[in-house]
Amino acid sequence: MIQVCKTIADYPTANGSMAFWFSIRDCIPFAFEGLLLSIFLVLFFGNYYLVKSRTGRAKILIALLSSSIILVILSSLLALAQLIKFITVIFWAFIAIIIYIIFLLSDNS
Repeated sequence: MIQVCKTIADYPTANGSMAFWFSIRDCIPFAFEGLLLSIFLVLFFGNYYLVKSRTGRAKILIALLSSSIILVILSSLLALAQLIKFITVIFWAFIAIIIYIIFLLSDNS
């Protein structure tokens, strides 16, 4: 029988819960990238409605910028734990830089 997914027992050198996270990483493709994307969406909509309820104006770029900066930090931590590749960190950093440039160019006040 062919082994489909690795289990926790397949990572004898992993400490703590890392064997569980490694088995998820190896069994479910793009699991942590999808998790980062869903966290980004939750943070974006949360920041958007928080700013809109406090100021009365919808500021999409502020919500995008704050969400992307937080995702750079989260993806760095996941990359240090070897759960994602560093290209994902570079992607979120690139998105944060692009949004920051757009934010600076569009700032009228």
